[in-house]
Amino acid sequence: MEKEMQRNLPAQELARRSMEQVAAEIKPGMTERQVAVLAEEKMRDLGSEGWWYHNVGALVLAGKNRSKLSVSGRDYRPSEEVVLGENDLVSLDFSPIVNGCWGDYARTIYIEEGRAKLEPEAPESPLFREGFEMELRLHLELMEWVRPETTYEEVAEHMNRILRDDGFENMDFHGNLGHSIEHSPGDRIYLEPGNKETLGGHGTPFTFEPHIAKKGGEWGFKREQIYVFGEDGRIRPL
Repeated sequence: MEKEMQRNLPAQELARRSMEQVAAEIKPGMTERQVAVLAEEKMRDLGSEGWWYHNVGALVLAGKNRSKLSVSGRDYRPSEEVVLGENDLVSLDFSPIVNGCWGDYARTIYIEEGRAKLEPEAPESPLFREGFEMELRLHLELMEWVRPETTYEEVAEHMNRILRDDGFENMDFHGNLGHSIEHSPGDRIYLEPGNKETLGGHGTPFTFEPHIAKKGGEWGFKREQIYVFGEDGRIRPL
């Protein structure tokens, strides 16, 4: 089973490398659309066969308030009016396909004094850093806490509780925090209330992708990773 769940690794590695390349070239003055075009070019150059998420390779949201926007790929259009500033952030969510298998990978890139910063480098601005650190905390909690018998619903309730207790909110328009990795987008099941399926019982990799904002804040943060179970019953990121 573990070997079977590794089939998405090449696509995920492609997405990771593409994110690093985009972060190395992104700069103030670029529009959201230019960033999206750049990201898709990088993924194609590295061998992506296409995009599994409504034919959107890179869902890019930049700047104050717009970075909080939650929108389906069916309706998404990168903005030509939103321009990156000297101190700004932009979230990028990649959906490449390699050997027919999905990658699903999102990160927030922080621009401070005109320089782009990508994890593991942390932003210095307190407003940026609180979101950066909360994202890392949620993913660490997931890795330490879940087991194959944990339900999709339990993950959603546990993580949403942490967010509420620390003054954050889940910005996803459906209120979920991730989904199973499938062969068809319509087959996905979600980390959401009411889903009693267990992570191990469903038997596929899954993503954890909290899209969060501080209550009353202007900035949205996103970090997505595909996770798989090892033979020891613990999860790890692809």
